[in-house]
This record gives sequence, C-alpha cells and structure tokens, in this order.
Amino acid sequence: MPMRPDCVTFNQTGTGALRSQSKNTSGLPNPVLECADLMDSALRNLPSRPSLKAWAALEVLLIIGSYLLTLALAAACAYAPFWLIENGVSGNGQVLLLLIGGLVIAVTLLWSLVPRREQFKAPGPRLDSSSQPRLFAEVQRLATTLREPMPQEIYIIPDLNAAVTERGGVMGFGSRRVMFLGLPLLQVLTVAQFCAVVAHEFGHYYGGDTRLGPWVYKARGAMVRTIGGLGEPNAALGALARFAVVRLVHWAVIKILVAYWTLFLRITQLISRRQEFRADELACHATGSQALIEGLRGLHGAAAALPAYQTELEQVLTAGYRPAIAEGFARFIAVPPIAEAISSQLDKALKEGRTNPYDSHPPLRDRIARAQRLPTGEAPRADPPGISLIDDVASVEVQILQHLNPNRKVTELKPASWEQVGTEVWMPQWKRLAEEYAAPLKGTTVGSLQEVVKDLNKIGSQIRDPKGMLITREQRTQRAGHLVGAAFALALSEAGWELHAGPGELHLNRGADELNPFETVAQLASGALSAGSWLERSKALGIENLPLGRSPARLEASAPLPPQSSSSSSSSHP
Repeated sequence: MPMRPDCVTFNQTGTGALRSQSKNTSGLPNPVLECADLMDSALRNLPSRPSLKAWAALEVLLIIGSYLLTLALAAACAYAPFWLIENGVSGNGQVLLLLIGGLVIAVTLLWSLVPRREQFKAPGPRLDSSSQPRLFAEVQRLATTLREPMPQEIYIIPDLNAAVTERGGVMGFGSRRVMFLGLPLLQVLTVAQFCAVVAHEFGHYYGGDTRLGPWVYKARGAMVRTIGGLGEPNAALGALARFAVVRLVHWAVIKILVAYWTLFLRITQLISRRQEFRADELACHATGSQALIEGLRGLHGAAAALPAYQTELEQVLTAGYRPAIAEGFARFIAVPPIAEAISSQLDKALKEGRTNPYDSHPPLRDRIARAQRLPTGEAPRADPPGISLIDDVASVEVQILQHLNPNRKVTELKPASWEQVGTEVWMPQWKRLAEEYAAPLKGTTVGSLQEVVKDLNKIGSQIRDPKGMLITREQRTQRAGHLVGAAFALALSEAGWELHAGPGELHLNRGADELNPFETVAQLASGALSAGSWLERSKALGIENLPLGRSPARLEASAPLPPQSSSSSSSSHP
C-alpha cells in the first residue's frame, strides 16, 4: 500500500519509567535494555542538529514561485488581448478569439490553485501502548534519544516500510505527528536494525522535514492539477484550441508550466535525498551505523520479494484460509532460490546503483558508503527479530486484513499452517483446473511432457478468460503451463508421491526422489531441460506412463472443491 505523498519514508513517560516496563527478571541478557543503554550513551555524543536551512529556503521559494508563476500566466492570458487593443490591434476576429480563449485558460489556471481538502485515510490499524507496550517503549526511547516528542498516532501497515508525516492543522501548523510501521519490516529486521530505521524516521521530525512536507505536497498537487487541466482541456477550451491563435497560447502556457514543474521536481527531489542522508546520519549517531547498514540491506533485498509473496498469500486468503502472514514472509525470503535472487539483486544494486534526478531517496550504495564513515556503535549481545516487539502477532494480522477488506468478515477465514496450504488450497485448485480443462491433455502422459509443452500456445487458446478480463497471448501460454504443471502434480500425487508446500516452495517427494512439476514444465518450455534428458529421467523414476489427462473416473474420485477465483486460475504460481 503506497504511503501518503507527503509522508517521509525510510525506503524508509521518561526513559526511567520505560525501563521498568522492560525489567529483566530472568537474569539473561536483555536486548531491549541493551538497546536503551546504547541510545542513552548516544545522547551524550549526538552531533549538533544538522541543518538544511539553505535548501529549505530554496524549497520555500520554489513553492511560492509555483503559485506566482501560475498567477502571472493567468493574468497574462487574460490581459494579452487588451494589451493588443491598446496598441492599435482591433477589429480583428483573432483578438476576440484570443480574448475568450485567454479568459478560459486563466480560469483553468486559477481553479487549479484552489486548495483541495485532503481527508486522512489510515493505511492500517492504529496501535496503542496498552496493547503493544514493548513496541511503544522502543519508539519512546528513540524519541527521547533525539529529544523529540512522541508521535501521537502509530499505525501498523502491510508494507516493508516505515514512514512519518504530520496530519491535521493548516498547512502543517497545529498538526499531529503520525508514524507508520510495516509488519513485514518488523519480521525482516532485528530489534537493533528496527531501532535504526525508526531513528531514521525520527531524524525527519528532528530536521523539520515533515513540517515543510505538506507545503511541497500542496504545491505539487496544484501544479499537477494545472498541467492536467490544460493537457486534457474541458469542452470549451478544447473547442477554442482548434483556432491557431488560442492553440499557440495554450501550447506556450503548457511549455512554461512543464519546464517549471521539471525544475521544481528535480530540486525538491534533490532536497529530499539530502534529507535522507541527514536522517541516516542522525540514526547512525543514535543507534550505530552497523545497525542501519544491515537494516538498509535487509529491507532493500526483501522489498523485491514482497509482491510475489503477496500474490501467493492472496490466493490462500481467497481460498478461505488464513496462514501466519509475517512468519510466511520470513520463510518465503529464506527459500534458497529466492534468497539467491535477493542476494544477486542486492549485489547489483551495490555495484551499479545510480542516482536518478527524480528519485526521492539516494541509491543504496551511496547511503551505505556514507553510513560507513559514521560511528559503528556497539552491537548488542543478543539481537532478536523485530517481530518480537509485537504482542499477539496473529491478532495484529487479523486487524490488518480486516482493514484491507472492510466488507469481509476476516475472522471467518480458517486458520491454517503453511504446511496445510498444499493439501487444503493448491491441491483442490489443481483438481478443479484439471477437471475444467481435461480435454487438451487427454491421452498425454508424463513421459510425453516435452511434446505437451510444445503445444502450450494451442492449449492456452482453449482456456477461457477470467471474468471481466481479456488476457494476452503470453498470459494464455503461462496459464497453459500452469495447467500442465497442475496435471503433472496431480499425477504424481495419485502415484503416491507426497506433496510438500510452503511459502515460496513446492515439490513432491517419493523417498529420496524430489520433483517440482511447475519448475519442470518451465524448464522444458525455456529449453533449460532437454526433451531427451526429461524422457530419460522420467523413465528412471518410473513415471513416464502416468497420465496427465483426467479421466471421468478419476474426476469423480476427487475431493470436494472450494469456489474458484479468477486470480488463482490465471496465476503462474502453484
């Protein structure tokens, strides 16, 4: 779920009273108290409040300039015809058209400047200190470290992110501090790394970034409305723009606005990147650079895997089951092929990352390079997962799901372990799919799989579109591959192979033998696995004669199936 545009993201009682809440009675090392001790020492060594006053002043000038430019263009469009008349150009129909067209353009420009009331929409459930005392204790300690007030509102969100903003008041004045913390973020990071990320977010409060943010956001919104209103003109302006003189003025106004918008965006995003560097610096002094660096690496790598995990999770939820969401993501990114892909992408970002002038955040490698020059900090003797700060994770997950699905009673979803997903979700979906499209696979066997794969385009043409969708030829081919993989998996299961499924992984075993049907189909389709090699292996496993097509007798023996969703039938994931 995207953050509010004016949020500053990470991507992205006193200390004594809070210590008593976390008192360690076991005699074992307490990482929470260690973290507090490290931050207490950071209070004494915190550098003077770094400032971007010059850049902030430039940003203010750009904001004011955006409004003045729009007003000036509106005035010029309205006054130009009268100037022509005053200078002896009269009695000309072009002047009349310019007068009418100029007034329409001026009204369009002025209307774009009218402030729009923004309604705050919570991106997730709101947390409170009574239900989450350990999490609030950590946030409070960080607030104390940076001598900043505690956020009045903290929300838990389904993003791998953390963000801060201010809401209410008038253009940032009299507003309330708001913080967003991602549940996946807490699952991926350790407590120390989580502290570093939250310290980074407090750095935005510390530097005043969130106070100027609403002004930048409002100015951007006004400019977007202005360019959008002129780029897609109303009926009156569209009709007048058919005349050359009006079209010329319309073109000139858009060119000027786009040029200023480009300048505005490049400079404000440059300032945003400098704010991120400053927030990183403050986080390093408060919690140590090593915790921040490891947190940055962990978040950057895991972020690429989150969409794929959410797709898999959605299918499970649609089938009526509710597994452990945060735990599932941790298991997903730990699957060897996924972990290798994450590591490869992270290495690439560290080697090849470049600054884009329109990026709000600096490249990962630049942030890490700067952080490495700052105090490393002392590592805690024990550093448990950040999710350990959350009490009753399952309840929080239900709250998030209910927030995302307000019209559905989430508590009616059946709790299930990820080990149950294979038999309770994937297997019934495969049976339904094989039942509906038994004809294309009739008479085929596992041994002839390579020949079946050659006809994926033909098989895909026989698969109906999901309701309300018109899919491409490539998507049809992918769905055909999924159908063949499902039929292959069912054939193995009925032959006594045991299904093992978890987040991000699926295979069937028979003793020491292991096969992933969907991966096998993909390898045959891509050429990574040759037809000869597959035929040889299928014979060695004794499965070459297993039928892929579902006969009526086998279909009747299938277990009852849950309702099918369009998303599950169109996905290439099991």
